Amino acid sequence: MTVPFKILLVDDERTMRYCFQRLLEEEGYLVETAKDGDEALRKFGACKPDLVLLDVMMPKKNGLATCVALRDLDAIVPIIFFTAAPSEITLVRGLGAGANDYIAKDCSPEELLARIGAAIARSEAALMSAPNAGARRMLGDAVLDFSLMIVEREGQVEPLTRSEAIVLRALTDTVNRFFSTDEILELLYGPNHLADDKVVSSLIRRLRTKLGRVGNLIVSRRGLGYKVVN
Repeated sequence: MTVPFKILLVDDERTMRYCFQRLLEEEGYLVETAKDGDEALRKFGACKPDLVLLDVMMPKKNGLATCVALRDLDAIVPIIFFTAAPSEITLVRGLGAGANDYIAKDCSPEELLARIGAAIARSEAALMSAPNAGARRMLGDAVLDFSLMIVEREGQVEPLTRSEAIVLRALTDTVNRFFSTDEILELLYGPNHLADDKVVSSLIRRLRTKLGRVGNLIVSRRGLGYKVVN
């Protein structure tokens, strides 16, 4: 049985959340909703969505700030902005914040579904095209399952975000090889990225926590980067 893709839908308008959720669920998606950016960030880790549909204009934390915060958690998950008033400025600022695409709220259902489907397909293709993408392997006494994107260790199961899975897979594909911060950022964002080095240190810190006592197998060295020793 095919597992449905999950979408995190973020909009401060209750009616819009209801309408979009109903449309997406009728197409077979699992939908988690959030009424603002703060709620979206709280739900993101537990939800592990395959795509985020994000309103731009929201009170408290707006869509742009939420997108930047989501990118700190996951560099890979597709993010599509949807807005009632699209403009060139909105597009440029949205893509600069880390979004993959944007669409007007008054678009046709067919266009919305087509863009969502295309974004998820590109993301899945990138994830599965890497070497040993579906491998299940050991790191110390921890089991790494990149098809399910989880770590099993010490009787616990820890979910991995897409960016965490990609970096951990790269590190364990070539044990004892240092990956520089720039190499990791290029792996996540591509060659023309503008991401901050802190993205990598934060991601490695989360990986070590999720790996528990074998997290110390990820070592770092100033000027060289990060590697896994096993």
